Amino acid sequence: MDSIKSLLGNKEEEKDQSVWDDRIIGFGICAGLGLFFSFLGFLFLTSPSSFAFLYTVGNISMLCATGFIVGPTKQIKNMAQPTRAICAVVFVLSMVLTLVAVFQDWSVIFIIILIIFQFCALLYYTFSYIPYGRECLRGICGSVVSV
Repeated sequence: MDSIKSLLGNKEEEKDQSVWDDRIIGFGICAGLGLFFSFLGFLFLTSPSSFAFLYTVGNISMLCATGFIVGPTKQIKNMAQPTRAICAVVFVLSMVLTLVAVFQDWSVIFIIILIIFQFCALLYYTFSYIPYGRECLRGICGSVVSV
């Protein structure tokens, strides 16, 4: 029976491969857009509002890109794990606050503070996926601050 399936082609394997191909394409598009928006943001570094908007859109796109690879449900479950729930909430909240600050035309100083906060939250969130990454990051930051 298996030899007949292999001759005719296993539709389920083709379907699984098609879904995986779609995920890779979605990842590539979102990651490409994320990198593009982030790079474009650095071109507007002298305009904090434009930079903040483009940088945040780039981060959202990159977050969506990883969602394509693991799937949106697993992405949310991973973000809600007890070991990284707080840093995931802080990261998402920092992106939302940055967008609100840009669209509500808040103070430039506050927008710059939110950008720095968002970058730190992204760094801490990213290091939460690396075994002992946050401890290493704390050690690096601690040694830099003590100098």
